[in-house]
Amino acid sequence: MPEKNKKLLAYEVLKDRIVRNELKPLEYLNEKTLCDELNISKTPIREALQHLERNRFVVIIPNKGCFVSNIGLDLIREVFELREIHECAAARIAATRPNREIFRELLQRHESFDPKNMENARENLLSGYQIHKRIVEFVGNSLLSDFYQVIQDHIVRIRIYFLNKFDNRRLQETSQEHKKILETILAGDPEAAEAAMREHLSNALSAVKQMI
Repeated sequence: MPEKNKKLLAYEVLKDRIVRNELKPLEYLNEKTLCDELNISKTPIREALQHLERNRFVVIIPNKGCFVSNIGLDLIREVFELREIHECAAARIAATRPNREIFRELLQRHESFDPKNMENARENLLSGYQIHKRIVEFVGNSLLSDFYQVIQDHIVRIRIYFLNKFDNRRLQETSQEHKKILETILAGDPEAAEAAMREHLSNALSAVKQMI
């Protein structure tokens, strides 16, 4: 396998472990151990870690090593600021585009989850993630989609990290907020779609802050 492909493989494997919180915040990442686990030489591992650092998944400290980045208030604030900039605009644009009926299936699928059932918490949250993802993709801007991919990974990581702290009330509120976003897009109301997205992101940020 070419070195470039090995680097991409190492990046994706490590990023996935970090996003799923299999590699915990502030956990030390030993290069030799990673080389042995992935059966990849030191150079592509090192390049993958540097790429992960650029995307804020790890922190490399000179003379100390590489550590999984912390999920702290600063990271969360920055992620939500970027979400507000891109997702509110995406919701507005989506409501003006034709062929919006593709969101009908998302709405029906989302409504099938019982927000009162805590056992469905992961499915409910990941369903919400898919809603946000599809809205951004619906804009049809490949540069936006590529840029947003990193944000999406951080969103999923934050959600999984705080999953056990979500209470029943917030799950129900989130479900209703997602429903409102989809309904306003389907109705072709760009102002209402943007407002619904902005309200949802503001409520989500407040909820996460209370969990820290």
